[in-house]
Amino acid sequence: MVAQSQNKSMTGRLVAIGCNYEPWIALLEQSGWKTHCCYDLRTADSILEEYSPCICVVDLSNNDFSLNSISLRANKTKQVKWIAIIKKEQLKTDAICQFINNFCVDYFTVPVPGSHLLDTVGHQLGMLEIESRTWVEITSQHDMGLFGESKSIKQLRDMVRRVAMTEVNVFLTGENGTGKELIAKSIHNLSKRKNTPFTVVNCASLNRDDDKMSLLDGSYRQEDGTRFTGTLMLDNVEELSKDLQEDLLTYLQAPASETLDGEDAADIRIIATSSADLEAAVASGEFSKELFYRLNVFHIKVPTLRERGSDIFLLAETFLTKFAREYSTMAASFSEDSKQLLLRYSWPGNVRELINQVKRAALLAEGSEVRAEHFDLPSKANLKQSLRNIKDEAEKDVLVAVLETHRGQVASAAKDLGVSRATMYRLLNKHNIVPDSRHYNNGFIRD
Repeated sequence: MVAQSQNKSMTGRLVAIGCNYEPWIALLEQSGWKTHCCYDLRTADSILEEYSPCICVVDLSNNDFSLNSISLRANKTKQVKWIAIIKKEQLKTDAICQFINNFCVDYFTVPVPGSHLLDTVGHQLGMLEIESRTWVEITSQHDMGLFGESKSIKQLRDMVRRVAMTEVNVFLTGENGTGKELIAKSIHNLSKRKNTPFTVVNCASLNRDDDKMSLLDGSYRQEDGTRFTGTLMLDNVEELSKDLQEDLLTYLQAPASETLDGEDAADIRIIATSSADLEAAVASGEFSKELFYRLNVFHIKVPTLRERGSDIFLLAETFLTKFAREYSTMAASFSEDSKQLLLRYSWPGNVRELINQVKRAALLAEGSEVRAEHFDLPSKANLKQSLRNIKDEAEKDVLVAVLETHRGQVASAAKDLGVSRATMYRLLNKHNIVPDSRHYNNGFIRD
């Protein structure tokens, strides 16, 4: 049953981007909706932040906006239901259809049927109210490396959501700068511990007498005198000394209620992080094998920025909007040469390096456009190699997707792609994909 347009528990708020004051807007206001029309996307950003939770109607019928800019905003907004207005012939445009499929709860073709739209936004308002009761805020999701549409980042988001609702220890690995601490915070904020402390311990700076290690044995007390309850992130866990590895293992092996003084034990969830090859450290005897298995209950490998393809530019746009507002500069877009530079650079410092580079560019840009010279990056990066990597990643994603569609059957997948079976097997070998229809399970191909 469609919800009534005027919800008793939540005020109807609607943001109309690129819309003139049309009859359907007047109809909404007569029904009690609070509306705001705007054409400037920066203004829309602040309004959406202020109005959330809300409905956002974006008029794409006149091609007034970059679809990429609208997608960027739709992807990062929280508790906003997006509705598109288009011309009927735009349904033949793949980019428009993809935007509607990825981000919108509905769409209307011009002229907009006011009564139908009123019913739709009323129903979506009801859905927002249900969501608001259980909504868990994720701290600056797009700053955590969780923002994007690449396959690797979608898998990361899914793993974070799944493990957050459990109490198991988590082991985060990945290169420096990929955002492991911020992802650990996301896990904490999505868990039932979200209202308890999130404490980060840098293992490289610890010694056995450090007060922070008393979090483990239960002797540490919070301000109200109770034992510590929360999430403890052990950063660079490979740096723990042998003595501290032994102490941590003893804590993890002890029954939950057991302490040396007989009092209540600390209630701690541990998230360990490492940028090193901890398995190699275990093999060499530098790290305790037993401790490794205790920490590595649920392993998440954080992808590098270079593994995320076009997410690089999506992130760059997000950071540019943020820093331009923070530093009151006019920087609003990237020139074509700066886009090429962003995409071909290998980003050894990952998201952290990208943040610093965009911050620099936002400060140096004299007008609205950021150019290549505003970045402190090599001007002759290996463009050919970077483009090859992007092409290979896209090729692999297509192969996996087609195999999933055909449930691991190589012959039918090859026919769908318009290649011979021999070519199909050559491509599968190139990307180390092992198709076996007998092992097909729940839509995934097991290697």
